[in-house]
Amino acid sequence: MKVKFNYFAGIDISKKTFDVTVFLSEDQKESFKKFDNNLRGCEKFIKWLTKLDVELDLLLICMENTGIYHRLLASYLASTNIFTWVENASQIKWSIGIQRGKNDKVDSKRIMTYAKRNHDSAKAYEEKSKDLQQVADLLAVRKRIIDCIKILKVPVKELSAAGLKDQARIVEKTTRKSITTLEKEKLNVEDTIKKIITKNEILNEIYTYVTSVKNVGFVAASHLLVYTNGFTKFQSAKQIAAYSGIAPYEFSSGTSVRGRTRVHHMANKRLKTILHMCAISSVGNNEEMKIYFDRKVGEGKNKMLVLNAIRNKILARVFSCVKNKRMYEPYFA
Repeated sequence: MKVKFNYFAGIDISKKTFDVTVFLSEDQKESFKKFDNNLRGCEKFIKWLTKLDVELDLLLICMENTGIYHRLLASYLASTNIFTWVENASQIKWSIGIQRGKNDKVDSKRIMTYAKRNHDSAKAYEEKSKDLQQVADLLAVRKRIIDCIKILKVPVKELSAAGLKDQARIVEKTTRKSITTLEKEKLNVEDTIKKIITKNEILNEIYTYVTSVKNVGFVAASHLLVYTNGFTKFQSAKQIAAYSGIAPYEFSSGTSVRGRTRVHHMANKRLKTILHMCAISSVGNNEEMKIYFDRKVGEGKNKMLVLNAIRNKILARVFSCVKNKRMYEPYFA
C-alpha cells in the first residue's frame, strides 16, 4: 500500500552541515534552512518542521547516499518514523536533466523536486543492523590497509623493473617492517569481522549458506552480506547482478544498430571485482566451471564473456542457497 504524501523535503548533506528545502503546498513558497550535521542539528530540524505546521506522517524526506555523512540523519529520522528515502546520487543527477551551476541550497531544492516527481517509487530507508554496520565499517578499514600495502610495494617493483636492484633492496628493507605490521593488522580486522558474524545467529546462518558455494570465501561472503543488507535488499539474483554490473543488456535500435550484448558501466565496482575473482578462482579450482569455460571458449566465445557468465552462475547459486536456506550441493549429470 502506497503512502500518500502532502509534503516533500530535499536534503543536501555535507560533512559539517545539511541543507533542507521543504515543499509545503502549491500556493506557498518552499522553505529553506541549514542545520549542523550532528544530533543537535537533527533535533532542530524536527522542531523547524513542527513550526512550519508540517504533518510528519504525510512528509517524504529524500537525501542522497553520501557514504557516511548521511547515516546519522537518516538513522535519526527513521527512529522518528518519518518516511526517509536515501537515494543513489547518480539516479537523482541523471533524472533531472541538464543543470547549470550548483550550490547546497540549489541541490536541496533539486532533490526535493526529484522526490515530489518520483514519490511513487520511494523506498523507505532500512538501517543496517549494528553488527552488519560494524562489518561494513571494518571491511572499509581492511580495504584501506590493503591499499597502503600496495602503495608501499609499488616503488620496489618499479625500481626492480627499471634494473635498479640496489635501490629496490634498500626501499624494500626500509618498508618491510611497516608492511609486516599492516599485514598483521589486516588479519586482525578479518578475525574481528569473523567473530562479529559468528556471534550473530542470523548473519552466521546466511554466511554459512553463502560460503557453501565453492570458491566463495570470506571476502566475497562478507561483502555480499553488507551490500545486500543480509540479502533483504534485493528480490532476485538478477537484481544483485544488475547492481554489481555483471548483468548483460541488449544494445540495439531499429534495423541498423545491432551492438553486442554488454554489461553497464554504472555498478558497484567493488562487488563486481570480488565476483570476478571468485570466477577466476572457480575456473582454476572447480572442475565443473573449468569444463564449462573450456567448452565455451572452444566454441569461439570471448573469454571475458564466459567469465561474466560464470560470475552470474556463482551469484545465482549463492542467492538460491540463502533464499531456500540450504547448503549448496553440486549436481553431476
